[in-house]
Amino acid sequence: MIKMDVSTNAMLRMAALGLSFLLPATASAACYIEGASGRLANYCALDKIQSARVDVRTAKLIDYKLKLEGSTRGLGFPTRIKSHSTSKSLYPILSYSDNINGGNSPEPLVVGNLSFDGEKELYRREGIVAGLGASLNGRYIHGEGRYLNYGVNASYAHSPKYGLGIATSSANVSSINHIRNWWFLDAHANTSRVRKNITDDTNSNLSIVTSKVFELSDSIYSEASFGVNRYFAESYNQNQLQFGYKTIHANSVYSAFNLTVGDAVENQLATKFALSAQIVTQLVNKPLKLSASYSQADGGMLLGFERRDETYSISASYPLWRGLKASVGYRTTDSTIDYFDVNTPTFDIQFSSINF
Repeated sequence: MIKMDVSTNAMLRMAALGLSFLLPATASAACYIEGASGRLANYCALDKIQSARVDVRTAKLIDYKLKLEGSTRGLGFPTRIKSHSTSKSLYPILSYSDNINGGNSPEPLVVGNLSFDGEKELYRREGIVAGLGASLNGRYIHGEGRYLNYGVNASYAHSPKYGLGIATSSANVSSINHIRNWWFLDAHANTSRVRKNITDDTNSNLSIVTSKVFELSDSIYSEASFGVNRYFAESYNQNQLQFGYKTIHANSVYSAFNLTVGDAVENQLATKFALSAQIVTQLVNKPLKLSASYSQADGGMLLGFERRDETYSISASYPLWRGLKASVGYRTTDSTIDYFDVNTPTFDIQFSSINF
């Protein structure tokens, strides 16, 4: 349950009576940053309005955001939200795929003194794909600071050049639980399936995560998390440890760092560790998102030879015009077996979804 001190309640009564003032750094602009979790943004906003001048519109926004996270009272405004809400949407797809059909490298497979040439019909195809996706998302608030998030998604992207398509489907559910004093205990489950002309891949995750939101120093707010995850692939299962650290900085820059460490899986290429970082800053009053990642997978065996892969990626995304967002980047995989090396640009155009 989220609590406020007496001075905050007094300030909110004044706001409710319609006394509007200028807030030096508006809480909504400084805290509700793209990428930041609702809990971290709310903690930041609540701290910034302590003993500060705030306008009614900002106070109502924070009240609404608190109620979305399961706070019954919020900031004390009479506005209520539904305990169960759903949203449905359609969205266009336009992106670049380095492997539309799930095919193999056109290079010969060389292991030791052996060399194999693949069939041309099974070579991977790359190019632009376009299509349409649909999603259903919902939230059910069932207690103070406790709610369920769930969603299902399906999409199809087609390559006009090759006459091939990529069908994707996924589902997820999360149980969010505020324990006390900004400590949380959450449970997540998700599954996804990607069907291409040659391959049909399914994977799932089941995780439990605990997190704490706090003020690291003056006007710097952080959320630290630790969790355990069970990863289910088609040919193996793996236990993983997950660490996260997210921060809203004093200059309204948001950063996030995530680390995953996986158990060794005998004779299977599986994640050893994966590190990702993200920074969101403002450029011409729009969020510029910069992302980078590094992962290492080992344990694979092919014809008696060990396989280990290292993958690096970088990307940047930025809103262009009226809900149109572009993302560009580059990804490279360096494998101990050259046949599995990949060097490819990444490109994606995200359109505003049509909600109904």
